[in-house]
Amino acid sequence: MKFDLSSFLKVNRAAALPAALFSVLFTIAAPAFSAGAPDAADEREVFQITPEFSRTEKEIASQNPKYFTINPESVRLTLIETREEPNMNYVKLQEAPPKDLAGTVVMLGQIVNIASKVWQIVKDNIPVVNIESKYATAYPQGVTAASQLAQWSRPKTYVYGFYAENMYGSVMIDCKYKVTYSYNGAYKGKGKYLTAVAVIPEMAQVGWGYKFYMSASVPDSTIANVGTDADPIAAMQLKLNWRMATVLKVVDGTSVYYVEGNGFFEEIANPWKQTLKVENVKAAAPLLAETVF
Repeated sequence: MKFDLSSFLKVNRAAALPAALFSVLFTIAAPAFSAGAPDAADEREVFQITPEFSRTEKEIASQNPKYFTINPESVRLTLIETREEPNMNYVKLQEAPPKDLAGTVVMLGQIVNIASKVWQIVKDNIPVVNIESKYATAYPQGVTAASQLAQWSRPKTYVYGFYAENMYGSVMIDCKYKVTYSYNGAYKGKGKYLTAVAVIPEMAQVGWGYKFYMSASVPDSTIANVGTDADPIAAMQLKLNWRMATVLKVVDGTSVYYVEGNGFFEEIANPWKQTLKVENVKAAAPLLAETVF
């Protein structure tokens, strides 16, 4: 997506905006990832985000409210690509060293997430560091590492584009991210489990005067066995939250993705689809009580 600077200049010429505005109109955040263990505090806390804006932003917003107002009709979320990853290098598995499970009771039908439950993805327009170590799992109780399961299939990836324009028709938020996961993990030939269920930002471009946040959560209440006790199929709901903010207004949105251990994937809620909203999806009811922002 390309920002039409010429149209912005044309409609705002009479306002005599400071020249410095145009030199910093875009803050482009390229993902910069590095390895590291998950921050436990980051996973425990519910994010309380209060965007801060400069005096200049506040003054310009009073003169040009249309620039700082998101056009709700322009917000869209598009599936760009579906692909298969060659390996699991897209995420750094932060798990305890695998141990001999002899003597350990592995409960096939009791499925648990031993990794992240809540994590930030983009904060103040920039991808969060160590994002490749933030992910969720759906293992049989007793299993502590992906390597204790076998028959893993190649990871699936769904690449999405998220866009929002202001009232002048200029793109203020242009973000691309991927939802990815590994599936078909089996314990002694039984079950289909999930690992490395992650949301990874690939690109974010955010207009000057705008703040963009993204976070993910996998509540324990949404992890289930949709197979049988003897041959389980893990299922999980991944909740993705956005917050778009300017001096004038904050706009929040949520999508919910459903994943099964057999590889099945579906977007079951999207606030920008006319026919499907999270409030209308019974399967997503447990997520409505989860506050991320």
